[in-house]
Amino acid sequence: MTAPPPPMPAHWHCYRWTGERRTLDDESARRPPHMVVRDISPQEWKQIAATSPAFIASEVPPLEVPHWLLRPVRMIKNTFEAPDKAASWYRDQVSELSSSFMSAFDKEPDRQAEWFAAADGRLRCGGDVVGGWYLRGTGFASVQVVACSSNRIRPTIPCPMH
Repeated sequence: MTAPPPPMPAHWHCYRWTGERRTLDDESARRPPHMVVRDISPQEWKQIAATSPAFIASEVPPLEVPHWLLRPVRMIKNTFEAPDKAASWYRDQVSELSSSFMSAFDKEPDRQAEWFAAADGRLRCGGDVVGGWYLRGTGFASVQVVACSSNRIRPTIPCPMH
């Protein structure tokens, strides 16, 4: 007997960050103050977020994708209830950035089509999608779509919009 699949998230929050690589490399603002290796209550997540103003204020992508949900609502670029709409947003963001990608390989349409198909499949299964690219010069871009209510990796993190 197999376990039933986990429930689909109620929605996905979308995040995009573009900045200097050295900013991304500074991990101190990318992690909450406590390493959490087990599920904790929504109230405990809120307490952890409250004790780390640098983490909360940082717009740099967190080290753990669901930790975006601990950040303020103002960092959300868009929210979608349908996975195909979230996948379309991801595609649009990557397409907009692709001319600035450092790697010619990452600019190839076939390569991007593979990413988009994988993102679509992942979102239709209720997961998160994460993309990150080095840009010409010293930049880096991150595009992330994070399942919410609930996230499969961290199901007890509360929705930032509630």
